[in-house]
Amino acid sequence: MRWKALAGIVTVLAWLAPAAPAAAADPAEIGLEAACRLAQPVTYPDLRPLLDADVAAMTDVEVRVTVNQVLAASKDRYVGVTQRAQEALDGTHDIREFLGSRAQVVWNTDLRVLTSQVMSAGGAHVKAAANKVLDDGGIDALLGFVNDGQHDARALDYRDLVTEAKRTGGPEVVKAAVAALTGTFEDLRVFLCSGWREAYDKDQAAASPSASASASATPSASASASASASAAPSSSPAQSTSPGPQLPITGTNTTTLVLVAGVLIALGAAGIVIARRVRA
Repeated sequence: MRWKALAGIVTVLAWLAPAAPAAAADPAEIGLEAACRLAQPVTYPDLRPLLDADVAAMTDVEVRVTVNQVLAASKDRYVGVTQRAQEALDGTHDIREFLGSRAQVVWNTDLRVLTSQVMSAGGAHVKAAANKVLDDGGIDALLGFVNDGQHDARALDYRDLVTEAKRTGGPEVVKAAVAALTGTFEDLRVFLCSGWREAYDKDQAAASPSASASASATPSASASASASASAAPSSSPAQSTSPGPQLPITGTNTTTLVLVAGVLIALGAAGIVIARRVRA
């Protein structure tokens, strides 16, 4: 019976022992090259005043003039519309059919492609906003997102990143992050682009030699959709290897857990020995 009692004690202790804290999956993604390369916002024109024309009532000259206007408005903005408009002017496709129906379809496709590009490079808020717009599918929703909605969502993603830097950083990082959080979108962008790195270096320089040695491994980070921060289609987002704050790897109860594990192993071994003697 003694071995059964010991086995019961081992089981109870195993249930009561606290679970080991999980290691941080990845370091916080703070250093963002995409934030450095984010260009000025691009305005995407509303083509409806040109595409809603009554093609049947227009002369051939008027149709051609209007398609030329569509082409001019679409250059460097809508790839598909630009290509199809040029083909219509060159005679590859019927110019009246293009202006009357095809242009609307191609324009909607261009807007969906732009929205998908922003979503793939964006953080959590950008992805959520883009998904909602793609589900809607309307011109108003798509055009509103590429012109305004993406920037509002990106600002929220940037705030999340700066807040994470403030949570995990040293005194200088905290001070710089607070200043960015109380500022403008540009302040957030500059902090992510260069301000965090400068503040992080100051914290490292101010640390004691022993602390510097223990923190010598600089945490790494990348820019992902991500939170990473998102970049507009014109901003050419790129992957970054800039360092970011390191999340803790273990909890504060590591020593306690080791001791408990040792006790459990000892009790288990004792239970096995006693069980064999009883059976013998």
